Amino acid sequence: MTEQQPSVERRAHPRARQTIQVSVQHDDQSISVATRDVCANGLSCHLPQPLSLFTKYRFALSVPTPNGEVKEIDGEGIVVRVEEVEVEGEMLFETAFYFQQLDDGHLQVLGDFVQDSDGRQD
Repeated sequence: MTEQQPSVERRAHPRARQTIQVSVQHDDQSISVATRDVCANGLSCHLPQPLSLFTKYRFALSVPTPNGEVKEIDGEGIVVRVEEVEVEGEMLFETAFYFQQLDDGHLQVLGDFVQDSDGRQD
C-alpha cells in the first residue's frame, strides 16, 4: 500500500480561509457574497450563477482590520476557475478570481489581513 504524503501548499502567497464581503461587478450587474478564501493574488467565492472564464470583473472587498475598522478595497480581476459544487444542499459555482489590478495600498491592507488571519478558518 502506498503511503499518502500530506499536500504541500504551492501558492506564491499564503491564503486566509476567512469570509469577508465581496461585491463582483460586470457591466450593469452586481453580486454580493462572502469569500471562501483570499490571498494577495486573488480570491474564491461561491456564486449562484456561473461567470464566464477569462472575463474581467470589477470587485470590491470589505476587509476587517485588527482595530475593528473595515477597509474597502477595489480593483479588477479575471475569472480563472468555475466549478459547480454542492454547499449545504445547494448547487453553487465555486469561482476563483485572479487579481489583475490592485493598487499598492490595497495590496498592503489585504496582505496584512491574510497575515493576521494566520490560516484561521471561519
